[in-house]
Amino acid sequence: MGPVSLARTALSSTAVALAAAASAPLLAAGYDRPFPVFTVLVATAALAVAVTSAARRLTRGIAPAAIPAGLPAALLWLVALAAWAPGPVKGPVPAAVDAVLHSGARILTTAPHAPATVDLLAFPVVAVWLAGAIATVLRHDGRVLPALLPGALVLCGAAVLNPQVSGPGYQSAALLAVAAAVLLATAPETRPDTAHAGLAVPLPGHGPAAGPSRWRARIGAVAVAAACVVALPGAVYAAAASGAFESLSARPSDPRRAAAPQTPVELRNPLSYLSTWSAEPNAPLMQVKGPETTLRWVALSEFTGPVWLPDSTYRPGGSVLPPARDTPPKTVPTTVRVSVSGLPGAWVPVPGVPTRVNGIGVGDDEESGTLLSSDGPVAGRTYSATGNVPDWSDRPAARAETASGSGYERYLRLPPGAPKRLADIALSAAGDGTAFQRASRLAEYLRDSYTFQPGAPSGHGYDELARLLVAPGKKGGGATSEQFASAFAVLAREAGLPSRIVVGFGPGTGGSDRVVRTGDAVAWGEICFEGLGWVPFDPNPRKRSQAAVQPRPNERTEDDGTDPDSATSDDDLTGGAASRHGRHGSGTGETLLIPLLVGLPLLVLLALLLGVPSLRAIRLRRLRRGTAPARILSAWTEMQVAMRVAGLPVPASATAPEMTERLARELPDADPARLRRLAALVDAAGFGGAVTPDDAAFTAAEVRALTRGLRRTRSLPRRLTWWWDPRAPLWAARPAHLPR
Repeated sequence: MGPVSLARTALSSTAVALAAAASAPLLAAGYDRPFPVFTVLVATAALAVAVTSAARRLTRGIAPAAIPAGLPAALLWLVALAAWAPGPVKGPVPAAVDAVLHSGARILTTAPHAPATVDLLAFPVVAVWLAGAIATVLRHDGRVLPALLPGALVLCGAAVLNPQVSGPGYQSAALLAVAAAVLLATAPETRPDTAHAGLAVPLPGHGPAAGPSRWRARIGAVAVAAACVVALPGAVYAAAASGAFESLSARPSDPRRAAAPQTPVELRNPLSYLSTWSAEPNAPLMQVKGPETTLRWVALSEFTGPVWLPDSTYRPGGSVLPPARDTPPKTVPTTVRVSVSGLPGAWVPVPGVPTRVNGIGVGDDEESGTLLSSDGPVAGRTYSATGNVPDWSDRPAARAETASGSGYERYLRLPPGAPKRLADIALSAAGDGTAFQRASRLAEYLRDSYTFQPGAPSGHGYDELARLLVAPGKKGGGATSEQFASAFAVLAREAGLPSRIVVGFGPGTGGSDRVVRTGDAVAWGEICFEGLGWVPFDPNPRKRSQAAVQPRPNERTEDDGTDPDSATSDDDLTGGAASRHGRHGSGTGETLLIPLLVGLPLLVLLALLLGVPSLRAIRLRRLRRGTAPARILSAWTEMQVAMRVAGLPVPASATAPEMTERLARELPDADPARLRRLAALVDAAGFGGAVTPDDAAFTAAEVRALTRGLRRTRSLPRRLTWWWDPRAPLWAARPAHLPR
């Protein structure tokens, strides 16, 4: 095997590995450390190609046997991964076997951004290995295009597996496109009877030797193919960045939703703590370092009549958390370090919508953003949490509509048995107007009509609310935030507003190193608005104790929210002061990103406009260099390319005389004698006949004349795009077919 053949084999093997690893970027996005996982998957594809190629030689060319023959090497690779990233089973060999048996199920029951352990890596590793092995066998058998299919299938599976976190698969598409271009550019000549079947069977003795100029043409064709593939994703990305697709509301389906959920076991409802804590407000619960912000603890969405229940669908995950279903449009990334001392249960307090947690294993409820410790009770644990704290300073909810559709019905559901007076109070207190105005009036009604009473008896069901609530305009009794949050959520549902309750904690006291005590615990209500997510409303009375989140000085207004253009009071938006802490935009990053998004497609377009004609000009220069047979065959290749660009079929089985006869029909003014001489010279050059430099010059001149004639006879669009057809360099990279 000569140097050129070795180079071609190495390039084609690399292309097969790239095709098998095309899914690696999408698969790696599902783990908390994407880059190591990406490296492992790429290495897996490379090993699969190398091992299968060696196994094929050992099995004496029996192609199907090479795939199972390489599986022991795949198992050894998994054992090595088990030693590098052990899972729940101890010992590399038992861990590898357990991972092969259970990896798929564990991936579907684990939230995205899971830890990169062997029990969660085995399934994608085996899939990529098999894709590489099957593609290698197909490529060795001469099936070039089918060799791309295994990697493409794994790529489709990866896109389905991680729709919420993987993002656009531009990198994967680019890997697959580059692999396709390289495989096509390095494919050997084909027999006429197999060219249309997607095969590439070596045909000795046809065409000139693959010299440096031919390899330059092939590399140029690969570059053009890659540019063509990048242009479309770049344009789509730029359009998406400019907001062209914002009207599309389709959301990908997550297959993990079909997996069995992990349900938390709690001894007490989180709302039931508030009454006791309000009576004893000085007991420390946790120490918090970082910006002052409200901490969310538990969201409660299901109302049974007697009690509110917390969301209970938790999937184990890694340190990086998938985005919640409804995220406010404007947020401030906030990181705090929490040392828990007296907090009961296993729920994990976090700032805003959590995005990352380190130091404690968690399960994530995607709907609410509530986190549950997978390491048992949180008391005695220290962890850091990062979340996107909503910034409601722009008051974006004033004109928004409430969320509706599939998935939101449960936030409007009330069980039977509600006292009729609750519906009357809700309609009277909410009044008319926009959804935001009605929610604001409900919160204002509760704040103005009642008093905060530390230590009031616990309970927040229909019976307690019927005893507490009075008609608007009258003065009611006292209660804690347990009853006021429940009253707001129930009245909101009676008024047709999707609602839920959130239990959390105020910032605490002590500056940057604060102590959060029982008196900082508070519950509030939230309404879900279209395009905004969950907007908080504080229904706790104005005469508040330490049991409620205190507004910062000079930030509270007396507005009741009845004017659609008026600002929302800080009493309406719970934690508004904390959400504005450290507020600053990312304008600099956006300013730099916009030119990049706009300039990248322009650069790709410029590369196409200049690159395709340049490559074709380079090909035409070959007509004046080299031996006479090589020049004649190169000219004939350009003739076939011109016919394809002109829209004429070029069958693999057509001989040179048959092609010149087709040209004679297309170009009646062409000289028949010159066409017959052209066909005879092409056959002589391809099959070892005697040709001279004068014959080569004649062939080149005739091809140029015929090309000009074809171009003149085509339609205006085809004439305008004649020199910019991106397929032409790919066609030119393949030698001319010369069937006998």
